[in-house]
Amino acid sequence: MARRVSIKDVAQHAGVSWKTVSNVVNARPVVREETRARVEQAIEELGYVPNHVGRELRGGPTRTIALVVPELQNPYFARLAELMQVAARERGYTVSVEVSLGLAETERAHVRGLAPRPVDAVIISPTALAPADLLAGGGPRVVLLGERLPAAAEISHVAIDNVASAVDVVHHLVGQGRERLLFLGVDGAVRSTATDRLAGFRAALRFAGISVEPELIRTVAHWDRGAGRREMEAVLEAGLEVDAVVAGNDLLALGALAALLEHGVDVPEQVAVVGWDDIPEAAWSRPGLTTIAPELEALISAAL
Repeated sequence: MARRVSIKDVAQHAGVSWKTVSNVVNARPVVREETRARVEQAIEELGYVPNHVGRELRGGPTRTIALVVPELQNPYFARLAELMQVAARERGYTVSVEVSLGLAETERAHVRGLAPRPVDAVIISPTALAPADLLAGGGPRVVLLGERLPAAAEISHVAIDNVASAVDVVHHLVGQGRERLLFLGVDGAVRSTATDRLAGFRAALRFAGISVEPELIRTVAHWDRGAGRREMEAVLEAGLEVDAVVAGNDLLALGALAALLEHGVDVPEQVAVVGWDDIPEAAWSRPGLTTIAPELEALISAAL
């Protein structure tokens, strides 16, 4: 990978001092217009990222960590951000919470150190990154939180054991006499939290001697309440018989729960519903939602 363009490179290209480049980047009114134009042209031609000037001039750590999450509407990520702030503060760090909206270019900018604010490390829950984005090098230290990327084994990764937790869920349901289990939350062929949970689901059913029927494995585009509700309604309208729903997260589970109740299905007597993440809403729903509770404090401690 080519060396990142520095403030000194810009200064040399423009024929000025690095202090002049700093003045231009920080919009200080001490630079003549013709000089400012020359520096700005050099920045554009070299592809310099001005937001890193502060770190280059200080020459030391920022004591700032970027937490990059796909959204904050999901209570899981909101709670994660809050607890991360508390834990980082105890260690003398500040956390900059960044929302990627699932955009590859945004996630890529953060892991490559090209985001607007310089940071010492990036803790990211990726949704669109490719392994090559992490292996390119040149950026800050990166820790993957939750999702693992294939072929990026050397990158630090922190997550719950999604396969084992799915196995535990199925054992719990089968132990209650459930035999028609629906898995709600497949999101693609690439290995992810969803595929790991599905793998545990399949393995546990096979171990219990229960066949895995393709129509009971449901794909969703988004892990939210609306998707859970729509997919559960499709299952009910198709007349598929189920006695348990294993949803990829609590939001999907809550959506499925709403659809079941609207169709007059007794939960949990007729159909049990289980999710992941232990969001506050799970305890307040009626009936209360059974959910896998990740130890967020332990995950955060490992990531930091």
